[in-house]
Amino acid sequence: MSTPPQISNCLPISGSLGGGTQVDITGSGLGNATGVFFGTEAAIAFQIDSDTLILAITPPGAQAGAVPVTVVTPNGETVPSDDAEFTYILPVLPTITAVYPALGVIAGGTAVTITGSALSGATGVSFGAVPATQFLVQSDGSLLATTPPGIATGMVPVTVTSQGGNSATSQGAVFSYLAAQGATGSPQTGSSQSGAGQSGSTQGGSTQGGSSQGSSSQGGGSQSGGSQSGGSQSGGSQGSSSGGSSQGNSGQGSGQRSSAGGGSGTETGGDPSGNYIPGGLGPVPGGLTGLGGTAGTGAGFGVGTLLPGGGGSAAPSNLPYYVDPGMTAQLVQSLLSLVQNAASPDALEAQNLILRRMALEGDVIGSRMPPPRNISEIGGYLNLLGTLKEKAMREQALAGILGVAGPTHALGWITNTQPLSMVAITNDRPLVTGQNTVPLTVLVRSDFVGPMQTAFKTLHNYGVTLPLTSPSVITLPVGGTGSIVPSAQMVLFYLGRAVSIAPSMGVTAPGADPIALLSANTAGPFVLASNILNPVGAATAPPILQATADIYAVASTLTSQSVVTLPPGSSYIFIGPILAVAGFYPVSPIPIPANSTVHNWAWLNNTTGLVAGTTELGDELSLLYRQDQIANSVLASMVGWTWNGSAFTP
Repeated sequence: MSTPPQISNCLPISGSLGGGTQVDITGSGLGNATGVFFGTEAAIAFQIDSDTLILAITPPGAQAGAVPVTVVTPNGETVPSDDAEFTYILPVLPTITAVYPALGVIAGGTAVTITGSALSGATGVSFGAVPATQFLVQSDGSLLATTPPGIATGMVPVTVTSQGGNSATSQGAVFSYLAAQGATGSPQTGSSQSGAGQSGSTQGGSTQGGSSQGSSSQGGGSQSGGSQSGGSQSGGSQGSSSGGSSQGNSGQGSGQRSSAGGGSGTETGGDPSGNYIPGGLGPVPGGLTGLGGTAGTGAGFGVGTLLPGGGGSAAPSNLPYYVDPGMTAQLVQSLLSLVQNAASPDALEAQNLILRRMALEGDVIGSRMPPPRNISEIGGYLNLLGTLKEKAMREQALAGILGVAGPTHALGWITNTQPLSMVAITNDRPLVTGQNTVPLTVLVRSDFVGPMQTAFKTLHNYGVTLPLTSPSVITLPVGGTGSIVPSAQMVLFYLGRAVSIAPSMGVTAPGADPIALLSANTAGPFVLASNILNPVGAATAPPILQATADIYAVASTLTSQSVVTLPPGSSYIFIGPILAVAGFYPVSPIPIPANSTVHNWAWLNNTTGLVAGTTELGDELSLLYRQDQIANSVLASMVGWTWNGSAFTP
């Protein structure tokens, strides 16, 4: 008679009410499944991976809450149980905390990063009323989008759409369209006024290309200054004698020329708004760009650019130099928001780099050694670091001198690499009925791998096995409205502190199963024992339990359980002491399953290192998961829970 299918686990245990969640269904007898149902609705699609694993896509749910998961096969269908449930939760509205950069040209095409939460289900991104040209979801906390052409200059709201609805407007969810640089404004010509003696004034206009022209006179010695976009900058001049030299300074950029002669004259001008930023990028009032150098036989200087001089006007600089103060504030706010609300790995790494630069460059602790005053002293310090074999520090110093990002040596900052991971190790698959229900590998936390493999080796030396089971990957359950807090046992499982014996390998046929629950009396307590299926006659074997008339075992069916006498001739080894050396212990006391679909007896827990009243759940989670994964899970509200000796509690 064929055995009906069984479900031992469904991961994740919850998902969106709109459907579309991939669920790993593990169990036994699943290889010939003809249908998978979530409640009364058939799965959108399912794929049979093996006799023990089915991958299914959830259909939309009728309402939030738990529904039974059912697998139908020619041999029957699975029976409802706590392990065969999936919980539908209401979709979470996406939120936007920052858009960076928060400005771009009206023609569109600006690549922006949108950070927030619940972004992984995004179905659309809009800038104002216009959909983004394209977008790409990076994680639940970040997505990339390309701005569409704007309808008009100015600020527009940014909206992310998902199955749950649209993101709300917020201070960080805005983008500003800028007019194209150099699109407006008319050329102006400079005019000069000459004066005698100490007084006189000049004016210099700007052309659309951002250049300025200067001329000198034989008398009062005047020249045009640099340009201010969309207008002229005026400045005073002091007279010069014929053939003298003059200097022109407009805004904060300067132009200089000289020729043979004795006298000199200067002209100055300033930016009264205080918005001048050398080499900065941003809009220029009046649509004009750049600050040209002055004319002359020497060299002209634009903003951050050396411009050739030589008889006539200098070549224009194409660097804008005014920034709207409101826009500057918005940029700063966007950057702060990005750093403060870092969620994606890239954003966290950027945060770490900023903190590193602050630590390296900020004068947090006053130095006893004075800073170098010239190139010779700089070279001396670098040579000293070389002599002391401080290679990393020397590289950082050189990077600081050159103004480039230095090597990111580990300096103790938090990184995005978790210290632990889940490792797949070879599993025990005894040659018995139901062998195909046991996976080839099982996941064990990296710091427990060594002790667990030692326990496996010890068990094998005694001729016994320990068949385990686990999903192919462990992910935290998704949080949100309607999500269910996992049980204390499942919390340990998500922490990599629990493994499960394959349920099909025990409590069904005592004497034939590899694993059994045994006791000296019918009332218990029962302990875990492994059947000596391959005797090796090891002299160092622990005491072997030889079946007699007074040894009892638990035997379960799909609907009931009973306590039976162990078949004569059966030989077992208690595996509890061997597993204890590896840090794993069975649930105490071991619960007696009501039927073969109940698997709470099969858990083995490792609580090594957990200190009652001290260890917090958040610290344990951060050993295996990134902060964005924790923040998006149902465990996000539990990170402050503390270990009480048997479970994490508020």
